[in-house]
Amino acid sequence: SFKKAIELNPRNDRAYSGLGWLYRSQGKFPQAEGSFKKAIELNPRNDDAYLGLGFIYRSQGKFPQVEDLFKKAIELNPRNDRAYGAISALYEEIGKAELAKEFANKANRLRLEYSVTVNNYRKLKEILDKRGIKLVCVQYPMRSIDPLKKIFEKDEGVIFVDNETIFKEMVKKSGPKEVFLDMFGGDFGHCTPKGNRLLAQNIADAILRAVFNK
Repeated sequence: SFKKAIELNPRNDRAYSGLGWLYRSQGKFPQAEGSFKKAIELNPRNDDAYLGLGFIYRSQGKFPQVEDLFKKAIELNPRNDRAYGAISALYEEIGKAELAKEFANKANRLRLEYSVTVNNYRKLKEILDKRGIKLVCVQYPMRSIDPLKKIFEKDEGVIFVDNETIFKEMVKKSGPKEVFLDMFGGDFGHCTPKGNRLLAQNIADAILRAVFNK
């Protein structure tokens, strides 16, 4: 579909950007790099392409270029929470803890504005309350639990699972590839088997503590 879109409009920068993300998900990194660069050539204001190219370079360990590309994405689109999350994860990996925290906070503030997500969470809580089922809210790896807690700040009986600290410690110790197959979320990605075990164990521990005091 992306190739057909490009055939119909060779100057469709968004199609090139989409193709770049597809190639990246398939592990075709040279093709992904070429697609993102073409998107930027056609439209130097395509923040999505700068972000994608940054991920390609990150997998190659080109951290200075990655930092510049993520910053460019933010400059072009100051509401791109994925870019804030991505640069936060980068700073976390290279040991710049204060900068990592600063950009993570900015990402969290933007995510709190996702009214659809907030409304869906509250609707889910309402349905479960009627059925006498306790809601367990699990935060993404690497991300702060605070935005989820803010949604339910006036509610009791919600079990919150914080996956920020344990994943950040693992990434700091062994690198992101130990727990993530990719970084599609900017600051996290789909988990490796080891990452899935870490996630599952943390959820189980939170439930055991909250329900069984263990």
